[in-house]
Amino acid sequence: MSNKMKSNPPLTILTITIGFLVLYYFFEKDVLLYISMTIGLIGVFSTYLSKKIEYLWFGLARILSYIIPNVILTIIFYILLFPIALLSKLFNNKDHLNLKNNKNSLFIDNNKEFDKSYFEKMW
Repeated sequence: MSNKMKSNPPLTILTITIGFLVLYYFFEKDVLLYISMTIGLIGVFSTYLSKKIEYLWFGLARILSYIIPNVILTIIFYILLFPIALLSKLFNNKDHLNLKNNKNSLFIDNNKEFDKSYFEKMW
């Protein structure tokens, strides 16, 4: 199943141009300004080159879509989740998942009484 975006080269060229202008604003490198002006002029004067730039831009986006989520998830796992799990394992003695099955059954007998008001607002 293919999910293709509608092609809109002028909008893509405008987005890339503004992106390079924003980068120029932060880094103040003249080459970024020249790249922005070049891509903007290409977008104004050549539809063919605009389509080629858009094709390359979406190709780069596709390649990055395979790499970046894995990097972000790896960082989240090792910076956030792993230390929390390790600290929880070190400082918490309870076996919430009943992994150490010391009983004959995992059934927990619950003799709680429910009244009518309990079911009126469930959430």
